[in-house]
Amino acid sequence: MNSNFFAIVFFLFLSAHAQENRLEVEKETSFVQYEGKHLLHEWEGINKSISGVALQDQESEQLTKIALVLIVQDFDSNNSGRDAHALEVLEALRYPEIKFFSDKIAYNHGQIVFNGTLDFHGMKVSKKIEAQVQKAENSFSLSGEFELIPSDFGIELPSFMTVKMKDLLLIRFRVVLLK
Repeated sequence: MNSNFFAIVFFLFLSAHAQENRLEVEKETSFVQYEGKHLLHEWEGINKSISGVALQDQESEQLTKIALVLIVQDFDSNNSGRDAHALEVLEALRYPEIKFFSDKIAYNHGQIVFNGTLDFHGMKVSKKIEAQVQKAENSFSLSGEFELIPSDFGIELPSFMTVKMKDLLLIRFRVVLLK
C-alpha cells in the first residue's frame, strides 16, 4: 500500500478522540464485486480483501469518516487469462490500489450517502455512493451498488473481435465494519 492511504489512516487515527469510535473492515464477509459487459458476453469479478477504517460518533452512532483500499490484483473473475489481461489494461503495476475516502456522510431513511473521492488508475473522481445500513451491537453492514465509467479514469477499454467492452461497470459491495 502506498503512503497516501497510510496518511489517510493516520489522519483518522489522530482525529479519533474520546467522542469517536474506530471501526475496522471485517475481511471475511466484506467484498466488492464488478460486472462487465461486452456485446458477446458478460462477466463478474470479486475482491474479498478490503482494508479500511471508519470513525463513528459515539453519541449519534453515525459514521463520520471512512477510508477503504482494495488491491487491483485481488479481483478474481474465475478466468486467469481475463484477470491477467485486466491487470495489463488497468496498469496494476503502476496503479496497484483502488481507494475511497469520504468525510461527507449523510443519513437518509436507513441509507447512508457517502460523498467522497474514488482514486483509481491514477485519477481521483468525486463519487456519490449510497448504501443500505444494517446495525448490530458491534458492527455496521453497508451494502449497495453503483455504476463506474472506466473511461472517467483514463482506462483504455479492451476490445474483442474489434468491439470494445461497454464503458460501464456495475459495482456491488458489502462492507462490514467492526468496533
